Amino acid sequence: MSEREYKVTVWGKPHAVTVYQKSKSVWEAVGHYMEETIRVTDRSAGSAIKRWKSAATYKGNG
Repeated sequence: MSEREYKVTVWGKPHAVTVYQKSKSVWEAVGHYMEETIRVTDRSAGSAIKRWKSAATYKGNG
């Protein structure tokens, strides 16, 4: 399983997000935001990161 860490900026603050390749076409992004773990999946690493950022942005806006 492939794994890589990225820095994702949400509301001006960087957050560490780890992206795992779960299978040929499934990638999972996992990171902590506001004391909660956010875990999302998508078809590529880039898409999973974007989905994670969107989920964190939505949580921070609520």
